[in-house]
Amino acid sequence: NFSSQNHWWSLWSAVPRLSMPSGFDYSKWDNIELSDDEEDVHPNIDKASWFRYKHQNRVEKDEDEEKKQLSLEKELQKLKKEYDSFGEGGKEHLKAKKVKAHIEKVESDLETLLKNKKWNADTMCKTAEEKTVLSESKDTPKPEPRLQGEAVAEGYCEFVEENEDLLESYIALGEEEDLEKVGNFLRQHGGKLLQGEHAESYMLLDCLEKEMNGFHQEMTQSVRQYQLLVQLREFSRASGRPARDSVNPIFQRLIEHEGTQESFEETCQNFIKRVEIRAVEKKKEMDAEEGDNPLGPGGLDPMEVFATLPEEMQIAFKTKDVQRLQAAVESLPEEDAKYHLQRCEDSGLWVPSSEAGAPPYRA
Repeated sequence: NFSSQNHWWSLWSAVPRLSMPSGFDYSKWDNIELSDDEEDVHPNIDKASWFRYKHQNRVEKDEDEEKKQLSLEKELQKLKKEYDSFGEGGKEHLKAKKVKAHIEKVESDLETLLKNKKWNADTMCKTAEEKTVLSESKDTPKPEPRLQGEAVAEGYCEFVEENEDLLESYIALGEEEDLEKVGNFLRQHGGKLLQGEHAESYMLLDCLEKEMNGFHQEMTQSVRQYQLLVQLREFSRASGRPARDSVNPIFQRLIEHEGTQESFEETCQNFIKRVEIRAVEKKKEMDAEEGDNPLGPGGLDPMEVFATLPEEMQIAFKTKDVQRLQAAVESLPEEDAKYHLQRCEDSGLWVPSSEAGAPPYRA
């Protein structure tokens, strides 16, 4: 009766409800197919034959979807492997960005396929594959590969333009020889300095240029900073980890282990000798390209003539002070003044004005 029903309703209302997790996606259950139980068969068609046809049609559709899924998964695996090969430093390159965009497209297609996949008696209880995976991580970071040939120079100018201040700040730390400060700097900026080979190239050129210009002490400081980058990246390749991960173990060894310090200093000294030798060779190459002190219009070597000039005339030429040169010439005896001015003209150090006519020192 009504009163009994009301009693049971009140008891039911008192029972606490079980709430399902809000984050669980039940939408896939909407795609369950029970086509074998459908009652859409025409009266003139044999029911058993109709169900066999429907079942075969469904099986073929499932196979097509499975092939498409396997194809997408295989393509995705290949793309991810290609993307990882660029390393941390190469992932900003245009080609790497295109691969990344392709990965996102395939992942989206695969997600859509799985979301819209129809489930039925054949697929809901099917073991697709059995395998055992031991400690495999697809996303394990790896060191970037060693670049060769034109690949080393690709993007170098853009890198320097964007990071020159950062590079110079890192080089300047070599003056203090404070390993802890350098280590902290690399922990903060290693994402730029340790990815790719552009920073190494910049610092190598910096070492050579300083030695060629006579800044030997500054060159030795740059060598020290350069070698730290080299050692970190070499350790990265040996350990199979990104170069940034090598900062802590390498600097800990350098700070705490005397043998490691000695080995590093020996490496720096050996490289300094190589820079010194290369600087001399480079100067010779540049001199050969420019020619050995070309002679002036009168057949005299300007460097030899300059070395014979009175000190005051040399200073005037160095400072390009015409008035000081004129005063220096006027202070000389007439014969000496003519002698030096004629040699300056014959060597190309002095080019008299054509509008003023022949200079008085000419015989």
